[in-house]
Amino acid sequence: MLTRDLLKFRFRNGFRPCFVDPSDPERLRLAAGLLAVYQEGVEAHMTRGEVAELVEALIKVENDSIFAAGLEKLLSDHATYETVREIDYPAERRKLFGAAAAALASGTRELEEYRKRLWDVPGAAEFMAGDIYGDLPDFERLTGVMQLYPAELLNRYNLALVQGLLLYAESVELETADPEPAELRRMFKYLKFFRLLAEVRRRNGEGEGLTLKIDGPFSLFANTRKYALQLAAFFPAVVNLKRWTLSARIRLGGRSGNLKLDQTSGLVSHYRNFSSYVPEEIRMFHRLFRQQSEGWRIVGDSPFIDGGRQEIIFPDLSFRRESDGMILHLELFHRWHRGQLERRLLLLTEHPEIPLVLGIDRALADDDEFAALLAKYPTLAGRIYRFRDFPGVERTVRVLESMARDREGGAHLIV
Repeated sequence: MLTRDLLKFRFRNGFRPCFVDPSDPERLRLAAGLLAVYQEGVEAHMTRGEVAELVEALIKVENDSIFAAGLEKLLSDHATYETVREIDYPAERRKLFGAAAAALASGTRELEEYRKRLWDVPGAAEFMAGDIYGDLPDFERLTGVMQLYPAELLNRYNLALVQGLLLYAESVELETADPEPAELRRMFKYLKFFRLLAEVRRRNGEGEGLTLKIDGPFSLFANTRKYALQLAAFFPAVVNLKRWTLSARIRLGGRSGNLKLDQTSGLVSHYRNFSSYVPEEIRMFHRLFRQQSEGWRIVGDSPFIDGGRQEIIFPDLSFRRESDGMILHLELFHRWHRGQLERRLLLLTEHPEIPLVLGIDRALADDDEFAALLAKYPTLAGRIYRFRDFPGVERTVRVLESMARDREGGAHLIV
């Protein structure tokens, strides 16, 4: 992500990112130069400080130093460095320097004798076999960096300008026009992956589409930094849609205004093949559920559920009961989903026929708050439960069974 001092935008009736042309020869030249420095750094096993010196030489001659520094920030964020050895570096350096001082004070004049005196210090041979300053950031050695073409780096820079502004969003609204089911499902998977929850409604006009309203980090009271990063990380998934319009209310540097973008903005996403990626916590849950649940099985793809009043729900997981094929769905609410949780509880109170159970992160509702929810929505007590970080199998099965008993003989609404 770009830090605030590296964001380039104009404020004129709202926020306007200063996008660069990915085909501009001068921009491409700088991008190629920075990529070459990092690639050479990997091949030569350079230290972070050595790479920084070479990068600084490139940035100093650029007219647009903020752009150049921003481009380099994207590369440095995706660079990997050698793992620091599990050694008490300060203590080992003190021993080594003490031995060196003693050797010099003894009148040693021969280099080989001097070296022998140092190597004889317990642990010194192993310590000096590596970099004795390896615990200091400037001495970390570069081991890898993103493999990109110069134009790809410039496209990532343009995306990063938008992502940097979204870190300061109060609200975000996304409109899509006639999305294909596979395209829409892919976007919702990204939404769930980044633990974002949106109010999703159908909209009518020239053709049908969807409107997604997502809370911005500045509308929350806690954990805003992590939430902001995940909202920004979600944005490249939006760019993959064929037709989209994003409107965000931004509050930055004493200014407040709108950021508006659509598919004509020239942005290019680097997100690819996400459908084949499954987070480790989901894989683990699937595996444990297969092992521990006899009566229920996880359904491969969760459907969209019609919540009435043009609202659409996209569950996190869906389950089928082996005995009769009854299908129930699970939606998870994490620490920053308080506003959406209240709306969902009201919806389920008005429409108990919706086959949905809710999992609530303990970070969102502590004991007293959860007890208050049960008291406020007594008819939903059998379909809501709590979890820590990610649901457990036993508790999930228990609430599925509870809701299934309430629905025996009833129909369930799935679209």
